[in-house]
Amino acid sequence: MKNEELLIERTLELGDARAFSLLVEMHQGKIRSFLVHLCKNYDYADDLAQETFIKAFEKLNTFEGKGKFQGWLFSIAYNCFIQQERSNKRRQEITDNFKSQFVILKENYESISSEQIDLERAISQLNEKEAASVTLCHSYRYSHQEVAEILELPVGTVKSNILSGKSKLKIFLDLNDK
Repeated sequence: MKNEELLIERTLELGDARAFSLLVEMHQGKIRSFLVHLCKNYDYADDLAQETFIKAFEKLNTFEGKGKFQGWLFSIAYNCFIQQERSNKRRQEITDNFKSQFVILKENYESISSEQIDLERAISQLNEKEAASVTLCHSYRYSHQEVAEILELPVGTVKSNILSGKSKLKIFLDLNDK
């Protein structure tokens, strides 16, 4: 563990990225394995592991040396997992809410124009992030920043979701016109 302490010290005092990289190499296997057990998905675990090490680098100055460094990393990994699960749950709630609104609209098709029906069907073809982003931005008039906060996503991701969602909507609606 002496080597580990030296690497932590070099990272903190000198900003030595190579030293931190060595710390990552020492612990990434166990962190990833832990996360795979939590989320049951290798790709998701890899994303969470990457987030774990980014947060660890950002918060390295808060590691007091009490207990094992690896235990501190496991704590960060678990918190990243819990935070992501909460975010996913919130996104799912928004998607479910949208779907329930769609069902309500479906029941009232008589009073809705055929264009509106086509639009609702097209939106239902989008993935949950695209549907939520497009709906919040264009139907409810939230700004990109507000949508990002609601969905707990970066603004750039929201903009990408809206752009790809609008592109898919255009294709779907063009196909319905033919």
